[in-house]
Formats: sequence, C-alpha cells, structure tokens
Amino acid sequence: MDRWILLVLIGLLPGFVSADPASVTEAETTVGNARSSYGSAEAIQQNFTTPLMSADAMKTFDGQSFDANLGCSGSQKFLEIFVAPSASGDIGTLTVSQDSDLDGTIDRVFTPGVPVSGVCANGAVSCNAGTWDNCSGLSWVVNGSGEIGMTPIPLNKLGGCYCVNNSCGTGLVMSNLDKVLNDLGGGATGALTSQMDYLTVSEVGVTGPMIKFYAQKAGDCAAGSPMLKAYNSAPGNLASDAFSASAADPEFNMITTSPAATADPVQIKSCQITRNVPVEEVTLNDIIEYAGGSGNIFPCGPDCLQLSLGQVGDNYWAGSCKMYEHQVQFNVLDPSRILEAKINYAKFDDWMQIYADADLLWNGPYGNWTGTGRPPGACELSTNWVRSPNVDFKSYLTGGPVDFKIRVEVTGNGEGYALAKIKVDTDCKLKPDTISNSCSAYQSDPECTLMEEQVDGVWTYQNFVNTGLTPLPSTQVINGSTCSFTPSRPWWQKTRKYRCQVTGTYDFDDALERADNVQASTTNTGYQDYLKQSNGSVLTPTESLSVLEEVSVPACTQACKTRKPRLATDAVQNGVVQENRTDPNTFDYFFHECSAGVCPAGPGETVVQSCGCLNEFAEAAATLQAVRQASRDTICSSGTANPL
Repeated sequence: MDRWILLVLIGLLPGFVSADPASVTEAETTVGNARSSYGSAEAIQQNFTTPLMSADAMKTFDGQSFDANLGCSGSQKFLEIFVAPSASGDIGTLTVSQDSDLDGTIDRVFTPGVPVSGVCANGAVSCNAGTWDNCSGLSWVVNGSGEIGMTPIPLNKLGGCYCVNNSCGTGLVMSNLDKVLNDLGGGATGALTSQMDYLTVSEVGVTGPMIKFYAQKAGDCAAGSPMLKAYNSAPGNLASDAFSASAADPEFNMITTSPAATADPVQIKSCQITRNVPVEEVTLNDIIEYAGGSGNIFPCGPDCLQLSLGQVGDNYWAGSCKMYEHQVQFNVLDPSRILEAKINYAKFDDWMQIYADADLLWNGPYGNWTGTGRPPGACELSTNWVRSPNVDFKSYLTGGPVDFKIRVEVTGNGEGYALAKIKVDTDCKLKPDTISNSCSAYQSDPECTLMEEQVDGVWTYQNFVNTGLTPLPSTQVINGSTCSFTPSRPWWQKTRKYRCQVTGTYDFDDALERADNVQASTTNTGYQDYLKQSNGSVLTPTESLSVLEEVSVPACTQACKTRKPRLATDAVQNGVVQENRTDPNTFDYFFHECSAGVCPAGPGETVVQSCGCLNEFAEAAATLQAVRQASRDTICSSGTANPL
C-alpha cells in the first residue's frame, strides 16, 4: 500500500512545488469570490437561479459575463393565494386563483370550503373551528387539465404540519403570515411543477395576506430541443448518453480501453444473503366468498361468517304440491382458516331438503325425506316450520367452489331457506421463510473465493480464513399492518465479499520498482528518479524538492448558535405538540457563520453560544438516542429484559 501511495505522490510533486505564497493568495481570493457569489440563498438566487431562468447574464467569479439561459425569457403571474383568518383563528378564507394555461388570464378560482386549522408542507389540516378535534387531512392535487385543488388524505400522509387556530394560540395566522403563505404556496406550486414539466417558477411576491407566483411566459419560448424534455422524464439517460458522446474523444477512449481499465485480473464482488419472514394477514373476505345464486354471505363477528342458503322471506311461493329449488354457490379461498361450519337455522313450509355438492345434508320436518322424489307424506302440513338442524358441513369446504341446493314442496303459500354459521381463524401468522441470495453466482463460480463474511454483525470469515465465530440466534420484530411478531432465527443477514479471478493481466513491476527507488533515495532536498525506457535501458536523473511553508488555516469556520421563541404549534397525527407540554412555548435554533468574531443574530434571536468552533455532535446523538428509546417498550412485556 505504501508503494502505491508514493507512486501517486510522485505524479503530484509538481503541483505541490507550485504552491508558493502567491498561489495561496490566489486560492484565497478565488474562494472569497466564490463565497460572495454563492455563499447564501440570496446570492444563489441573484447570481445563479435568476440568470438561468431569465435574460440576465451569468457572471464568472472574476466578473466576466456569458449567456446561460435554460428557460424562456420573461414572466407572468400564474398563481395567487389569499388567506384571511376567522374569529376562531382558523383560516376561514383560502382562495386560490390560477392561470392554468399561462395565457395571462385567471381561469380557475378554488376554495377548499372548510376551515383550515393547520398548514402542512404538502397540504393542510381541517378541524372543528377553533379546536384540534375531528381533524382531517387535505393534500394539494392537480387534475388532468392542470388545475390545482385539494383532496382528502389521511393525516399520516401529511408532513411538516403546524397548528394556526385558537386552540394553539391567538393571532397565529397574522403573526406568522409570511410562513403560512410560503408553506401553502410551496405545497401548491410543488404539486403543479410535478405534473407540468414546462412550468418554472421565476419569481415570488408577498403582499399583505396574498402571495403571488410568476412563471416564464410560454409565448416567449423558442422551439427547443426535444432531447431536453426527454431527459426531464428520464434523467438516467444523461449518464449513458454522455458516455457515448465522450467515446469519440481520443483521450477518453485511451483511458477507458487501457489495460488498467479493462484488464484487472482480480475483482472484488460484494453481495448479501437475506432471510425474509413474511406475515400472512387475512380478513373475512380472504377466506370464503359469495360466487352466485340465491343466497349471500355476511359477517357475524370478528371471526364469524353467516351464509344464507335460499331467499330469506315469507310466503313468496304458491302452488299445490309444487316443488321449488334454490341454488347458491360459494368459493372457498383459504380452507385452512375455517374452524367450524354448521347449518343452524331452517325455515320452510311445508317440506324441505338441503344439499351440498349433490349430497343430502338435512331434511325436514320429520327427517324421512331422503330421496330425490316427492316427500313421503301429505303435501299440506299447515305449518310454518322453524328448525335448528345443527348439521356440520365443514368437510365440504376444502377449497374452491361448493354448491348448495334447497328443495321445498309447497301447498298454498310457503317459503324455504336456511342459515349457516362458519367460525374462522383471522389471526396473523408467519409464512415460511424465504431467502434472497445475491451471492449464488459467486458461490457456484470456481474462479471466486470467499474473502470475508459477516453474519448479523459477527465476522465468520476474514482474509479468506474461517474465524470460528458463530452468531447466536437472535430475534427481530416483524411488523404487519395490524400485528407483529418477534421470531428467533439462527441468522438474518449474511454480507459477503468474494475475490474473483478475471481474464487479463496488468504489469505494475516497473512502476513498483520506480516507487521503491524514489522512496529509498528521497531527502529533504531531492530524490533520484528511476525511468525505464522502451529499449530496456534505465535513466536515473536527480530531481530537486523545495520545502513548502505550511499554509495557516483556521481550525474551523467560526459559527454561533442562537434561538428564537415561538409557540409550539407543530402538529402531528395525534394532535398539537403544545397539548403535551407543560410550557406552550418552544424555541427555534439557528446557526450563523460569524464575521470578524461577531454573531449576526437575526431579529428576536438570542445568542446561546458565541462565535467559536461549535460541536453539536453530543447533543444530536443524545436527541437521536432519546427518540430511539421513546419507541421502545417501557416495561418488560415479554418477561425478558432487553439491552438498551
């Protein structure tokens, strides 16, 4: 490794020698110019974004101008958002005016029609006026005509939300008007630009309770290359197209086709073997379904289904010794989940038979009608019969379709139907493990040798040698949508590296010999080079070195930390943050780069840490640890103590 480093350093020696004091001064000047041009958001907007999106010229660090227009010149207003709070503190009036076709005329005016109680990065929250109760989410959406609107969305799909109505404080909308307008406008324009690839926001202006967005005029756009639009929809093609375009360059071609680039005889391949434990979750509809006919299926509890066999009703048939039939079919999707199936109710007038897949399950009222002909008795029994057959038919629910038939003989008026109850298992279960193996190709390749392996963080192979270590079985939390498991497995993930021989060789002997010679001969003032010629001869010229003065640089960028008080109106799915705090106030913290040892604190900010080399790693680590621990069990629910 030392030889390779020295070999690289030899090539860089002329660059180090040229780093004289004048070069240091020039570098400092260049960095200063760069920071003044692009060292802040305002500078980037003025010197980079605006010239790219307008007719303004872009300038280099030394003041030279050039054209770099990526879009159309000119701009026009295409979106206005107006807000006005109500007495409850909610945004009672939210009006969005849009020029959807960029022709200079407002052609779309939208209002959500509900109070806006909270503002989010991608939408809003609407609750009962003045409260944080009965809240629902709204997300910005753009229809096929390019018109902006809002659509209901689950609260957990919103982000960056905060409360603005009186449940969190008074006058929050007006005291934070710029932020409210910018967040609402940012969400709306974000939705628009994601659907309209030609739309580029060129300017934003806030006037009182209204924010206006301007876009480049579509009429000022000259016909451009269709390739640019193609790259917008498929940016991944940029890399491959750039490679193809560079292939014609002789230097590029030499580098990419050189033995060093193509003839490395050894390649290191990384791969993983991962154990997957899928969760099987079912609903009642996943176990058995109605497939057609006279009947239906209804839930009768969290683990219960009721089947109706025939038409439920009274006296819907008429005749004298007349036979009627009802047929119904159900499709058994998962027979393993069926625990019990019984016909528990039958109502008929006068005689009745119940069949499953052509087999007679039950008959009534006397239990003696077992044939396929007429009942063995008088047609008219003058009774509306109600029976509880309690007949088990689980053996017929083995998977796939099952056909039921009701046969009824009626004299006068009558009916005939039955009800069946099925008890099912809807508990979550673990499916058999599956293994994802991206190492299989290397395992079967005789040219590849296992170099190292890490199993669940334990090194089992290092430097081609088995370490003898074996990881202990461990558990992982496997989450479904409604349940979770903590199964134990011998291993969960294996991370491997293989060393694979490939065709081709590359000779570094001469380079290594040169590195050895330079390393052995280097002094503070020079070194003896070793240059092998094409005819086999060797030149050993003596080269000089100049000792460079160390360039003094600050230990860090001087910075300060400030804070600014505000109400804790941030909103999450289960409510407003301040409802869970003893103090409704909180602080926003800011970091500023110091200038001449002075902290440029903003309005309302108090300096927490003065200018210096700030290190917030410990606080950040403690915060992340607190968040991690907050998600863990506060008691040993399993009875087994777990490590922190």
